[in-house]
Amino acid sequence: MLGRATMSASPPAPATMSIVFGSHTDVGKRRQNNEDSSRGGRLGVGTPHEGTLLVVSDGVGGLKAGEIASRLAVDNLHALLGERLARETPPADRRDWIDAAMRETDRRIRAAAQQPGMAGMGATLSLLWFEDGNAWWGQAGDSRTYLFRDHVLRQLSHDQSPVGRLLAEGDLTEKDARVHPLRHVIDQCLGGSGAALDPQTGLLDLAAGDVFLLCSDGLSDGLWDHEIAGILKSAAAGEPPEAVARTLVNRANEASGKDNITAVVARVEWSPGDKRTAATGSGLGRLLGRLGFGRPAKAG
Repeated sequence: MLGRATMSASPPAPATMSIVFGSHTDVGKRRQNNEDSSRGGRLGVGTPHEGTLLVVSDGVGGLKAGEIASRLAVDNLHALLGERLARETPPADRRDWIDAAMRETDRRIRAAAQQPGMAGMGATLSLLWFEDGNAWWGQAGDSRTYLFRDHVLRQLSHDQSPVGRLLAEGDLTEKDARVHPLRHVIDQCLGGSGAALDPQTGLLDLAAGDVFLLCSDGLSDGLWDHEIAGILKSAAAGEPPEAVARTLVNRANEASGKDNITAVVARVEWSPGDKRTAATGSGLGRLLGRLGFGRPAKAG
């Protein structure tokens, strides 16, 4: 999967924002089939609120059921948000829409799980919705969303699991989390037979040169955060996101390969006329500043 989506910036900025993205997936060394799914593309085409939606999902339930659940997750999220944009004007903050779409997708997966052989199937989900200089994210389970900005890697979502909470609260190190006896236990997903869905959502402003990664836990279990950051530097420097996604997956497979591995990489590009291009502390922002497109400033 690769693509570029271009959106007009908010008036009066006479510029456009492009989201360039690509993905790669691998079954890994130990699994017989790939239960990961991903999808990326334009959202709200033909409306004033055209954007880009990227989704990664990791199936839960084993074999055919997990594969079906993850595909239902990514397809339903795209369909539900696209259909709603076609009939309604979205609020400035889309988090409620994301929450509602995830809950409806959860309901649909649970309904599909009533079919023979599908009992208990579920799927994790990580999504990013880009539009008009903003990125909204949603999360259920232990797939992850990362932001690489100004040479610093930040995990936007937090794993919805006992170990994930300990890690987020600083009670576990990354090294300790890797060997914790509950490291593969999650308490949130779409569908499944566990607790009712309680998704995470978030919002942040975009800056030129931002690089995002959505991935299944096969990647985050295989690579340390500093290794992920080192590979994402090449995306920030201009390497095609699809090639970077392939490198991430291949490196994780070499290091571990115990699970399916999926990566979606996206880079934010602003045309030089927009103020936000020069207002970032990214390498691209500094370069444009030196070329006279604006005075670079530290990112907020």
